[in-house]
Amino acid sequence: MLLAVLAPDSVYKHFFHATILPLSLYLLISRKQKVDWKDPFLGLFLVYCVYMSIITWVVANTSTADNAQASRWGLEAGAGMLAFFLWIQEVIKKPREWGAFFLSAALVGALAGLVGAPVEQLFTGRLEGIGAAEHSIQGASILIVFLAVGMFLLFGQRDSRMNRKSIALGLIAFFLVSVFVVSTKSRAPIVALAIYVLFFISLITFKTRSKLALGGTLAVVAGLIGLVHGFIGIPDFIEQLMSRGTSYRLDIWAAYLKHPPESILLGNGAGLGFEFTAPHQAYLAPRGLDIVHPHSIWLGAYAETGLIGVAMQFGLLILVAWAAFRCPCAMSQKLHLLMIVGLFVMLTFSDEYTLLISVHPIWIFGWIPLVLVWAWARARSGETDPEPRVSGSEEETR
Repeated sequence: MLLAVLAPDSVYKHFFHATILPLSLYLLISRKQKVDWKDPFLGLFLVYCVYMSIITWVVANTSTADNAQASRWGLEAGAGMLAFFLWIQEVIKKPREWGAFFLSAALVGALAGLVGAPVEQLFTGRLEGIGAAEHSIQGASILIVFLAVGMFLLFGQRDSRMNRKSIALGLIAFFLVSVFVVSTKSRAPIVALAIYVLFFISLITFKTRSKLALGGTLAVVAGLIGLVHGFIGIPDFIEQLMSRGTSYRLDIWAAYLKHPPESILLGNGAGLGFEFTAPHQAYLAPRGLDIVHPHSIWLGAYAETGLIGVAMQFGLLILVAWAAFRCPCAMSQKLHLLMIVGLFVMLTFSDEYTLLISVHPIWIFGWIPLVLVWAWARARSGETDPEPRVSGSEEETR
């Protein structure tokens, strides 16, 4: 994860293929670490991968090389998800340690992007990060997920200790990520972050009642507003956000809804490039829009894998949301889990087009929320987890 936001795009991808993937396969084959092959989420995801890999050969009117690439992406996505399932077991065993790691990754990822940008670009241009965070929308989405997951793991536990070091780490990460996200001028991530911030303020107000945590969070929000006002002015900033209109999203979505795939059930196949489909050729291109993919994982699934693929993808979301809702844990944890699911929905609704692809930023801001929430809720099924009381160390921070 650190490589994804601190090194060129190719580095973290090569690292996965050369290190994580072979090591994960070794652990599975040697049975040194087990995976529950009866797990509903994992099973459905793997079936979805196999379905995508096979169905493209049936429906896609394209070259053998293109279909082979789509099949490879599906199989690679399945292998990647297996690696995620092995890793997430360790995360839920040591939540505070991994929470600190996620917040540190968010902090350094945001800092790397901010340090590398000219001062005059803050809040005026569209900031880009490094590596997987190089694309403004994807970078903002990655850091938001790092922040939310880190906050949940570090502060959302029954025996969490909100000491000054943890609060400082959380506040610094929160501030830097907020500055980064706002500087990208990516509207969906900005809205998602704003909703999460309001949720987190409410959570710490009613759960921990830590004056230091609440005061620090409000100070970060005030500081961010002050920076925006000082650099560009709030009205001008809002005007710049609104001046881009819908960024042709409504046109793109209309194209894919008005021109369904060749097979409603099976789609066009993941091997067929979007530029060769009816939405692009009959609707977008004649309007001078050089836009290819659907900018929505739901329309993307519909175009590539048909209603069957959409049903599988929707099934993954429902499984996770229902597991979070039924989680026998503290209400604050349950709400935080559902909030993380909500972040997944918001961050993937209007920009990406698929969950099934070779190593890609969607693995970070799309897969991590789903896998974490699912594994956390499943691990606690059958347990009781009463609302945590304020610990002595929390009292010290008041």
